[in-house]
Amino acid sequence: ICGERNVVFYKLSKSETIESYPLFITNNMNFFYNKKPQNSFLTLNNADITEQILSENEGLCALCFLKRTFNKYLEEKIDEKIFKNFSFPSTAEIASSDFKERAIKEKREVFDEYERKFFEILKNYGQENQFSYLKTKSLPKLKLEKTLEGSWWFIENLTEKNFLDELDIQIDKDSLSELKEILDKLGNPNPYYAILYLDGDNMGKWLSGELLPEIQYAYNSEVWKNLPMVFKEELKNFTKRKILTPAIHSSISTALRNYTLEFVKKIVEEEHLGKLVYAGGDDVLAFVNLKDLFNIMEKLRWSFSGQVKFENIGNKDEIKIDINNTSGFVLKDDIYYLTMGKNAKCSMGIVIAHYKEPLKIVIDKVFEMNKKAKNAGKDRFAISLLKRSGEERIGIAKWVIDDELTTNILKNLQNWMNRDRKEKRYISDRFIQNFKTEFQRLKQTQIYEGVINTELKRLILRAYNGLPRESKEERNKFIKDFSEYAIKLLWGIGGDIDNFTSLLEIASFINKGD
Repeated sequence: ICGERNVVFYKLSKSETIESYPLFITNNMNFFYNKKPQNSFLTLNNADITEQILSENEGLCALCFLKRTFNKYLEEKIDEKIFKNFSFPSTAEIASSDFKERAIKEKREVFDEYERKFFEILKNYGQENQFSYLKTKSLPKLKLEKTLEGSWWFIENLTEKNFLDELDIQIDKDSLSELKEILDKLGNPNPYYAILYLDGDNMGKWLSGELLPEIQYAYNSEVWKNLPMVFKEELKNFTKRKILTPAIHSSISTALRNYTLEFVKKIVEEEHLGKLVYAGGDDVLAFVNLKDLFNIMEKLRWSFSGQVKFENIGNKDEIKIDINNTSGFVLKDDIYYLTMGKNAKCSMGIVIAHYKEPLKIVIDKVFEMNKKAKNAGKDRFAISLLKRSGEERIGIAKWVIDDELTTNILKNLQNWMNRDRKEKRYISDRFIQNFKTEFQRLKQTQIYEGVINTELKRLILRAYNGLPRESKEERNKFIKDFSEYAIKLLWGIGGDIDNFTSLLEIASFINKGD
């Protein structure tokens, strides 16, 4: 993957000989030189070079090989207790985590049967511990022992070629059919996941003092109220430039620390299906399962400005949005935690991608989306949907539209377009493309808002799928609620039809994937 000229490490295929290559993987090669103690090396042998590190016929440069084996160094040379079995979930594991959660809850016996059969088959082709790396840690919220790695829960990967390429196993057709038959009882996971990047807006201005509160807000409100009016006016004139002190810098640092330690990890890993990469005060990078995407987005955003609260639900404290909490403090475990306050804003870039999409492309894209959100006016989010087919949809919106969270609008529309919802009635997402097609031809024409709203309602009505026996009132209410949210979203983003249809497509896509 590094190119012929850069390859330093290469794994021979069965048909190749050592003499063919000057550099190769062999037994007891020394890596990671240490001066102390006694000029030691970390030794790797063929048993360590699993298919996870280096596949047959795969060549790696020194840097890529180092990345794949660095966990061995950390485990043996730094601290075995900390780094033993240290790993980060694969994109397939993140994408399939809601599938695992649902399967374990509803069909645990079938789930266990598939895992058991999978490893029984592998034992016929090698030593028992040879394929132990295929059992990986699940996302923290699931609280599971190691389970079969996510990619092997996708029926598309149960092929003779894939077993040969990935595991160096010539699996027989009967075993393959048996695995497929069991997996078919569980269904297929959504192969898409999300990565998000949050970044605080105008942090330079906060740290320079430009966005600090006016002088009157630095006093206790009762004290300020009782000061003489003349004195207050003169004080304002003398302090036109905000006063920046070490104490204020310390407060900003404390607020960002609280956000990182008290909110971010709890939101991403404890309450939802996600995995945190880093949280560095005013910026956060995390991988997220699609099921929890909108919830994680909104909680991270409003925790940043302290507009949340902790609610005890089932003997657990959960973070809930409280847009009316403008105090700058959040009560948790009888402690008031300082936050950046209601005037602090942040932007977020999100990318939804197939688990097989090259990770570099996805990471580059998420930073690009964050820039788009900032360039659109900040205090916004921008979502890119990268389909496996190569198509891309981009949607950008403010965090709030007409005093309602935009994420809440999208969650409702997403739910009402889900044909698998418990209530059965739903709006088919085909109306999105119909609406887009109709107005694509009229882009250069000025169309009245009322005309657009009327046509949108008509298309939504046509896309309605109801129950066999339902009252007219129920039907009309469902269509009315959907239409109102759709219209609110459309005009909340300035009537941009391309942006509107992209946001709707993304919301619908989360339900089912490709």
